[in-house]
Amino acid sequence: MNSKFIWPSIKKDVQLWTRTCIPCQKAKINRHTKTKLGEFEVPSFRFCVVHIDLIGPLPPSRGNIYCLTCIDRFSNWMEAIPLDNISADTVARVFYSNWIARFGTPHKLITDRGTQFRSETLQTLSKICALKAHNNLSWIDTLPTVLLGLRTAIQEDNNYSIAQIVYGERLRLPGEFSSEPSIRTALEGFANNLQKQMETVGPRTTRRNSRRHIFVHKDLENCSHVFQRIDRVKKQLESPYEGPFPVIERQDKYY
Repeated sequence: MNSKFIWPSIKKDVQLWTRTCIPCQKAKINRHTKTKLGEFEVPSFRFCVVHIDLIGPLPPSRGNIYCLTCIDRFSNWMEAIPLDNISADTVARVFYSNWIARFGTPHKLITDRGTQFRSETLQTLSKICALKAHNNLSWIDTLPTVLLGLRTAIQEDNNYSIAQIVYGERLRLPGEFSSEPSIRTALEGFANNLQKQMETVGPRTTRRNSRRHIFVHKDLENCSHVFQRIDRVKKQLESPYEGPFPVIERQDKYY
């Protein structure tokens, strides 16, 4: 520009024009935004906060190509369940049969907001929890509910449930609204001693395995439009960003 044109504010005007050029902003990116990793609230006891996610498609194995992963936030206890499909109904039934029937109903379920984890899944879980055990036509569906009832029923000989003896605390059943588990401390015995030992065990703190270089452009605090990075394998010469999109709502980690 300086070799062919000249005016008093040519450098400033060229910089301003370049910064407002939409194709330039989408393609000529010198530094990508990298925010600080978020922090999850530390739960107070086991199995109250559960993270679930889907993996796949994977190479077929016995007819399954997907995997549902479930991790307890407190203890990091994990389960991996193979699936042949990832419909909302399948995910809900598998989660109920393999997690809720064994560890009780979590207070909070954390997902990546995938289509399989939206309101349809919660509606399916509600229907599953309302199943009647005497329905002989669907005994496979009611079997996890029967096992959950047997594991949480108080035994007459020791006044403890099987779950209390195994886990050291009672399981939260579907339909309960209490935020804290009821803990029995008056009686003595194996379950009571186990519970006291488990109360001294705290959750593992979050650990970052790699150092993350933080960079957040200051204009993101009050900008009216943003570009979204394309998070997939791109074609040759394809722009790494798309947009701009108007900012409707502003949160700590996203718009």
